[in-house]
Amino acid sequence: MSKMLLVTHSNDFQQGVKKRAIKREVIVGPTAIRFVTIAIVAILLLVYLTQSTANASRSIKVRESSDQKSQYQEVEKRLEDEKTRLESLNQINSQTDKTQMEPVSQVEHLNIK
Repeated sequence: MSKMLLVTHSNDFQQGVKKRAIKREVIVGPTAIRFVTIAIVAILLLVYLTQSTANASRSIKVRESSDQKSQYQEVEKRLEDEKTRLESLNQINSQTDKTQMEPVSQVEHLNIK
């Protein structure tokens, strides 16, 4: 039978001693630094874009609300004017009913020659 050979990074070949097959060290070279830098920049850009989009949509909602408010104010002003006009017409009608007008029996015209 053949035995399995485990190649380790330690110089210890004693049996019964725990050996590590994977190094615990992390080597950071120029390629890894570039990758990490690009990843950080991409994450920051993504955060910036989401915040700017959220702010833009919020400002659109505020603008729509202010436009709607101004429209409601215009309608309110128009309705108040209409109310005032109708009240004055009602007042005029009630005053004409109170006055006793006499019918004209004979009309005299002035003829200038």
